[in-house]
Amino acid sequence: MSEKKPPSFNERLRRLQPWQQLAFATALAQRAAPNYLLFCEATAFGDTQAYQKLLNLLWESLLAKDAKINWAVQQDKLPELQPEPEDFEVYGVYPALDAVMALEVAVEQALKQDEENAVRASKLSRSTVRQYLEMQAPDDLDEKELGQWIRYQDLMADENAFQDELLSQVTAQFQPHNPLLKGVRLLAGNEGVSNLGISLD
Repeated sequence: MSEKKPPSFNERLRRLQPWQQLAFATALAQRAAPNYLLFCEATAFGDTQAYQKLLNLLWESLLAKDAKINWAVQQDKLPELQPEPEDFEVYGVYPALDAVMALEVAVEQALKQDEENAVRASKLSRSTVRQYLEMQAPDDLDEKELGQWIRYQDLMADENAFQDELLSQVTAQFQPHNPLLKGVRLLAGNEGVSNLGISLD
């Protein structure tokens, strides 16, 4: 009899409770935040306060059981935060856009539970790191070699380790206890360092 294969990472995300999926998506949005905030600072684009406020509301909805937040209204604010890549000549517009998309995924999960949102958040964060590394890769690699090169970069290893630890933390409790969620928020803050290893400092 063949041994049953353990569920994949994405399958484990799909099996999470809705509050765990929201915590997972919110944490990845929090970790991506410096990519957006730094871009706004450098280009005088966007509304960093509106971005931070949305992030804070997501944590509030997790931490305060009686929080009454109209997520449809909050969702309407997201398009204004999104930079258009063709309007900028700097690479930073792409991670900034990804950071807004990460926020959007978390808001969508708060508005309407969908087991695919945590998977989308996970893939988006890994994709941000992968694209950033592709820019720095040696030019003479074919597609397979590039994939292997990216896999062994510290930044990709950090991203994978972070998501593993995040999943471990959100599954540590069956109920959304505040000490657990505060721990997840602290982990996501990552001392102000984003998934690309950049910080506002």
